[in-house]
Formats: sequence, C-alpha cells, structure tokens
Amino acid sequence: MQKLLVLATLTAFFYSTLGAQKPAATDNKAVSGIVLLNEKTPVNFSALTESLKKDWGVRLDSSSQTGKNLVLYTSGATVMLTYQDYPASPVEIQSAAEGAWMWPAARSEATKHQAQMMVTVVGAAGKAVQLYKLYTRAAAAVLDNSRSCGVYLPTQYLLQSKAFFLQAARNLDQNTLPLYCWVYFGMFEDGGQTCAYTYGLTEFGMNDLEIVKSSHTMQEAHAVLYDAAKDALQNNRLLQEGTVIETLEKQKYTLTLAKSPYLDGREMLRMAY
Repeated sequence: MQKLLVLATLTAFFYSTLGAQKPAATDNKAVSGIVLLNEKTPVNFSALTESLKKDWGVRLDSSSQTGKNLVLYTSGATVMLTYQDYPASPVEIQSAAEGAWMWPAARSEATKHQAQMMVTVVGAAGKAVQLYKLYTRAAAAVLDNSRSCGVYLPTQYLLQSKAFFLQAARNLDQNTLPLYCWVYFGMFEDGGQTCAYTYGLTEFGMNDLEIVKSSHTMQEAHAVLYDAAKDALQNNRLLQEGTVIETLEKQKYTLTLAKSPYLDGREMLRMAY
C-alpha cells in the first residue's frame, strides 16, 4: 500500500508539471524503477542532466526542478527523477534479493542501501521498448553520478547490480537490448524436472512465457525463453497463443495460453519444450 501511495503522489506531481489534465490511461504508459543509493546524499541534478546528454546520448528539450524532483522533457517522452532520503521497502528488497540469481551479493549489498532515486518515464503506450530504453539510460546516469549499488524494477520484482546495469545500458549503443534489466527470468526444479518462466513481458503488451516440467536442463529452458523474448522485443513481434517458436536446433513449438500452476494462476504462454 505504501508503494502505491508513493506512485500516486509522484504521478500527481508529474502531471502538475505538465500543466495539463492527465491523459487517458490507454494513451500513455509509465515505466518506473528505483536506483538504490548507498548514502543519504542528494544527487547533483545539474551533473546528472549533463551526464544524461553527454554520456548517454539523450537529447533534452527542457527541464524543470522543484525541490527533490527533476523533470526532463524530450521529444518523445518525459523523465521524472525524485530523490527520497529513505530506503525502499526493506521487505520488498529482501524478497527481490532472494531471487536475484544474477547478483549473488544482493542479499548483503542491496539491503543496506540508505536512500533512493525513483526514475519514471512517461510516453506513448505503444512505444514501450523506446520508453524502457530511455528509462535505462536515465537510471544509468543516476548510477554514474551517485554512490549506489543497484537498480530495482518494482513491477517485475527485478534487482540488478550497478556494474551489470551500467554495462547493459552501454550495450544499447550496439543495439543490444538490456533484457535482463527489463524482464525477470526464473528457473527451478519440480520433481526432478525443469520449470522456467518470464515475468515482465506484460509490460510490452503480451503474456509471459512458461515451460512446465521439461526434461531439458534449466540452462536450455532458460535459453529458449530468453531467445524468444529477445526476438519479440527486438523485432516488434507479438507473442500470443498460436505463435510458433523455433529453437536454434530448428525444433518448432506452438505457444498455448494456460494458467500457470506456479505463479498464482496467471495466464501464461506455455511452451511444451
């Protein structure tokens, strides 16, 4: 409930800076993540803005600062940065750290952060990939200009370390999508068989993917889901029921819509791999 109240307050502030009524939810989308700061020292907004332009290649039209809030306007979206001198929800960060398999030290490092910078990007709902790219560059600029340890994406319960996130953001220049910073990939065993899933593709207008009780290894199941998700986002390919996924071994699998036996009955695109 606290997180919802914070987001509601930030959203209200954002639209007040635009000086206009809130657009319809179907027209706009908000992408919001949190940079975990190691100390309660406000980030230098001037240095951050220059870094975003010079180091991360973001073209800014104008900006507006009010207290601990900075709003940056681009031609296609608006970025809002809000400094908060208290940590993100300890329970939520601890839970995300338990599943942060790409950041083994998250349990000890992320849980010790002292403050946070919320990064919110708002733009056209039909341009989710572009909004996530801008969010990634903005969060990277905050990491570059602060003592920080990582980035948390609340919608996906996704936690990544500072070093990994920065490298993934830099790879955007090579047209490589930082998929691990946008979508959570889970893997586990059930009765000696492999299960794997994605959590976050709904942000891009499609159901998440799932493999249930496969004889393949976790690495193989993960690779198949990663390749399918990457192809969908890079090539603007909508994954839906009936979509055929072809593996590197030229095997073909048809996606079916089914309720997940593990993720609270969520409707997933299941792959019988």
